[in-house]
Amino acid sequence: MNYIVGLLFVLLAAKGCEDQAAYQTLDYEASTRGYYSHIKVDGNNLTVDNNRDGSDRITKELSASEVNELNRLVQAFVITSPGDIENPSNAADTDAAIPVRFVIKGASYSRTAEFDKGSPPAKLAPLVGRLLLLADTL
Repeated sequence: MNYIVGLLFVLLAAKGCEDQAAYQTLDYEASTRGYYSHIKVDGNNLTVDNNRDGSDRITKELSASEVNELNRLVQAFVITSPGDIENPSNAADTDAAIPVRFVIKGASYSRTAEFDKGSPPAKLAPLVGRLLLLADTL
């Protein structure tokens, strides 16, 4: 009996962690003088801008399975990354790469990562890859 109660407690606690780790917004912005890409997910709405003035803005509502997949990837990153991630490269400082700023916000946390376009940190690569793939399907 105690085993079942303990298992139930663990399952309920895990469900609470999932709710706490769920994202509210994902914000990916890659920008230089001649290049701009902004991808934002706010809840289940995906918005893509490739012009700074928003003249080519495309918006799509994500399916429940797409939102769940993004949440799973966010949880994997947030749980293993206690803080912000700095760019390990300085290529963007010399115009050899496009700098990216990626922000994940949840109800009880915020994580920021800065990296070169095409070279996200290993912990963040699955989430960035999936987000870029969703944006490319618009």
